[in-house]
Amino acid sequence: MANFIQGRQLRRLLYGEQVQKLAQTPPNSGSSATLFTVAGGMVLVTSLVGRVSTVLSGTTGAISLGATPTVGASGAQVAGIASATVVGGGEAGAAYAVAATIAGAPTTLANGGASAVAGKSPFLAQSAFIVQTGIITVTTSVATMTGAIDWYLTYVPLDNGASVS
Repeated sequence: MANFIQGRQLRRLLYGEQVQKLAQTPPNSGSSATLFTVAGGMVLVTSLVGRVSTVLSGTTGAISLGATPTVGASGAQVAGIASATVVGGGEAGAAYAVAATIAGAPTTLANGGASAVAGKSPFLAQSAFIVQTGIITVTTSVATMTGAIDWYLTYVPLDNGASVS
């Protein structure tokens, strides 16, 4: 009898450890909320995907993803991972991923149905990026956005003992 590798095992081999944050409501306008905490050193984020779990209100609400390191405070960037992208009105099941530009820098959130790089799925075109010890944040652009997003992050620790929660 064949013993095939399981999906979760393959994901771990290809992308590293997975962390999930389910049913996260976007914060109020202009404010940031902690999405993930990086502890113990640097990590290589191999994927960062959000899937709408409860319909998002409005049509103009945008979110950006950033990083705030605990060392080198000047390195804090509200949109350092993904610039503001309209997600308002996102229906349940809509997925967004940190997409790569042609140069490979993660700069936007791409809708799962959209093309990020020359006809490729944004989930396949994703660029890995490094995050220092600190937090990964989500910031919104509208006063109130109701709804929720499930976030999935995969990473490989670069420093011994580094982790994401």
